[in-house]
Amino acid sequence: MSLKTRLRISIVALVVIVVTALSVLHIHSVIEARFEDTVERATAVLDRVEGNLTNQIKDQIENRLRQTQVSPQAPEVNLQDLVGFATEIIEGAAISTMLEQVMATSQSIVEIVVTGENNRILASSQLDRQGQRIQQLPSVSDFAGKSLWAKLNEVLYQNQEYEVARPLAFEGQQEPAFTVRVIMNTVLLRDQVQPQLEDLALVLVVSLLLSILLAVVASNVAFRPLARIGDIIDRIARGEESAALPRRQAKEVAAVESKLDLLGKQFRGAQASALELRANIDQLLDRMEDAVLLFGRDNRLMMAGSGAERLLGSGRWVMMGKTLDEIFPGETVLGAVVQSAVHLRREVKDQPIDLEREGMPPVRLLVTVELIEDFPRHERLGTLLRLRDADPRRQIESQLDISTRLAAISELTSGAAHEIKNPLNSIALHLEILRSKLDGVSPGGEEIEVITREIARLDRVVKTFLDFQRPVELQVGKVDLVALVNEVAALMRPTAQKQGVQIQEEIPPAEAVIQGDRDLLKQALLNVVTNGVEAMKDGGLLEISVRQSRGAWGITVRDQGPGIPPELRHKIYKLYFTTKGKGSGIGLAMTFRVVQLHGGTIDFASEPGKGTEFRLQFPAARETQRQALPAASAAPDA
Repeated sequence: MSLKTRLRISIVALVVIVVTALSVLHIHSVIEARFEDTVERATAVLDRVEGNLTNQIKDQIENRLRQTQVSPQAPEVNLQDLVGFATEIIEGAAISTMLEQVMATSQSIVEIVVTGENNRILASSQLDRQGQRIQQLPSVSDFAGKSLWAKLNEVLYQNQEYEVARPLAFEGQQEPAFTVRVIMNTVLLRDQVQPQLEDLALVLVVSLLLSILLAVVASNVAFRPLARIGDIIDRIARGEESAALPRRQAKEVAAVESKLDLLGKQFRGAQASALELRANIDQLLDRMEDAVLLFGRDNRLMMAGSGAERLLGSGRWVMMGKTLDEIFPGETVLGAVVQSAVHLRREVKDQPIDLEREGMPPVRLLVTVELIEDFPRHERLGTLLRLRDADPRRQIESQLDISTRLAAISELTSGAAHEIKNPLNSIALHLEILRSKLDGVSPGGEEIEVITREIARLDRVVKTFLDFQRPVELQVGKVDLVALVNEVAALMRPTAQKQGVQIQEEIPPAEAVIQGDRDLLKQALLNVVTNGVEAMKDGGLLEISVRQSRGAWGITVRDQGPGIPPELRHKIYKLYFTTKGKGSGIGLAMTFRVVQLHGGTIDFASEPGKGTEFRLQFPAARETQRQALPAASAAPDA
C-alpha cells in the first residue's frame, strides 16, 4: 500500500473516529436528558396519582365514618378495617378510570398500577391487568448506574422496563399497605431519540464524505513534492537528465531535489563507467578461448564468454539468468564437481573431466572453480568458472616442445650439413677425374655410375636440408584466402577425379584477406590438400572451408580417409617422416613452417576410420611492409 493511500485512510479514519465519538457522546447526553425528563414526568405522575388516590380514599373513609357515627349500633373502626375499606375503594372503577386518564396525558409512561399485598394489582391504567400479580421491575436508579455502552445498547436494541414506585401507608402502619408504580419502557425512549439519531447519521455521512474529499486534497498537496522527488528518482534510474527545478517550493524540498540532482549526475557517471567496464569484460571474455562463466551470490549466471557456447553447445543469452543447478545438473560429472566446490567452498584447479554433449562429440575439459569472497568477512559474493578444452592445450604444449627441441637440433645439424657438403663436393670432383682416367682403359664404369648417383642423391638431401633451415624472405602482400582456396581446388581437381575424390568448397561470399606471401601460402595449402586426396584411396569427399573467428581467418581441410593412427600423430610434422612409399616427408613440415612465418597456428583432429581435419588459422589483414623473417623452428615433433 502506498504512503499516499495510507495517509488518505488515516485522515478518513481520524475524522470518522472523531465524528463517531462526538455522536456517541451526543446520543448519550440526549438519552440521559430524555431519561431524566421521563423520570421527572413519572415523579409528577406519582404525585398526581398519590394526591388523587389519597383524596378519594380520605373522602370515602370520612363518609363512612360519619355514617358510622350516625348509627348507634355501628362497630368501632380499626386500622385493619381501614386498609380493607381502602382496598375496596382502590379496586373500584373510579380509581382505574382516573389512572387511565392520567396515563393518557403522558407519552413516555407505559402503565400506572396500584398494588396491594403480595404485589397484587388493585388498580391499573390497563383494566385487564387488575387482580394479577406484577413482576418486580428494576428501578430507574439501576439504569442511571449503568455504563454508557450499556445505556446505548438498551435504548437502541433492547426492550427493557423500569419503574418509579411510591409506597402508601396509614398512620401507625409499619409496612406500606399500597404501592403506586409508574412503569417506563426504553422503547418509548428510543422513539424520542430516533429523530436525533437520524440527524446524527446524516451528519456522520456528510462528515465522512467531506473527510474523504479532504483526505484526497490534503494528500495531493502533501505528496506533490514527494511525487516530484519520485519522478526525479525514476529519471535517475533511467539515466535521464533531471527537469528544471520550480521556482516556488519549500526549502527542505528544494534541498532534497538539489541533492538528488547531484546524485543523479554521479549515478549516470557510475552507470556509464559500469557499462563501459562490462562491455570491455564482454569483449575480453569473447576473445578468450576458454569458456568463462560468472555466477552471482544467488548462483545465477551474470556473465559468460562466447567460448561457453562452443563448449557447452547452448547459447549464452539462453543460459543468462539461469541458476547453477539448471546449467550444470548435479547428476552429471561436471555438475557434481562444480556444485560440490560451491557448496563445500573449495576451489578446483584444472581438474580434467570428460563432458558428454547432446548432438555433439564428447570433449575433455579442464575445469577451474574459483570462489569470489568479500574480505575480511569471507562472505561469498559469486563464483568464477573456467572451462578449457584439454586437447588444444596438449597440442600447443606439444608444438612448443617440438619447436624447442628442433631449434636446438637446427643449430647442430646446420653445421653438420655444411661439413658433409664440402667432402661430398670433393668426392664428386675426384670421382670425375677418376672416370676420365679410366675411360676406355679398364672395366668398372658401371660401379662408378652407381657411386655417382648415390653421391648426387646424398647431395640433394643435404641441399634440401640446408634450404629448409635457411631464412626465408617473405614477399608480403594482401592475400585473398577465398581466391587461394578456389585456385588450389581447381589445381587439384583433375588429380582428385582420377582417384574418385570430390572436392567441395565452402567459402564466404566476400573476400577473406590476410597479409602474407601468396606463393608460400599456396604451397602450404596445396601440401595439406594433396595429403587429403592421397589418403582417400577408395575415393570420397574432401571439404575445404573458410571461416572467420575472433579477428582471424581459418581454413579447414576435412577428408574421409582412414585417419591418422594415435601412435603416429606426434610424428606428422617431423622432417622426412612419411607413411607414403614415394613421399619425401617434407610437405607437412614445410606447411608448419609457412604457417609459423605468417603468425598463424595449425592443428588437426583425426578419428580412425572416419577421416582427418586440418585447421589453419591466420591473423586478419593489416598493413605490413616487406620483411625478412629468420627461420622458425623447422618442424614440430609432437
